[in-house]
Formats: sequence, C-alpha cells, structure tokens
Amino acid sequence: MKKTIMMLCVACALSLSAAYAQDQPTQDKKKTETEDSKTKVKPNTTVKDKAHNVIHPKNKRSHGTKVKHKTDAGKVKAETSPAKQ
Repeated sequence: MKKTIMMLCVACALSLSAAYAQDQPTQDKKKTETEDSKTKVKPNTTVKDKAHNVIHPKNKRSHGTKVKHKTDAGKVKAETSPAKQ
C-alpha cells in the first residue's frame, strides 16, 4: 500500500514538473545589424530581479526592455515598460 501511494505521488510530481517546464517564457538578447545601423534589445532588470534570475534560471523576471539604436548620425537609447496584463 505504501509503495502504491509513493508511486502515485512520484507520478504526479513528474507530470506537474513537465507541464510547468513547458510554460516558462524565455528572455533573449536580440541584435540586429545592417550596413548603416545597429540595434540591441536587452531585458531591463533590477538588482532584485538579477538575484531571482540567478536562483531561478528557467523563470526569469524583468521590468521591460532596453533598446539601443546606433546609426552614423548618433546613438539613441530607449526603455520600454512591460505590458500590463
């Protein structure tokens, strides 16, 4: 009886962890480069977010994005806020 209950608990834990792992968003740095301009997009994180991201690498947090656009004329920096849901 104990083995049956333990096996059911293990099966439930494995199925929940597999389902949880599929729903995690990813944060990627993006670079776009052409002949006359360069654009970098990175997540905008705070110190608290960075500490959380070190402990939970598959569940990263950020507060918007940072965009750097560089052309021959000059540099432009912009920060965007996350969309409220």
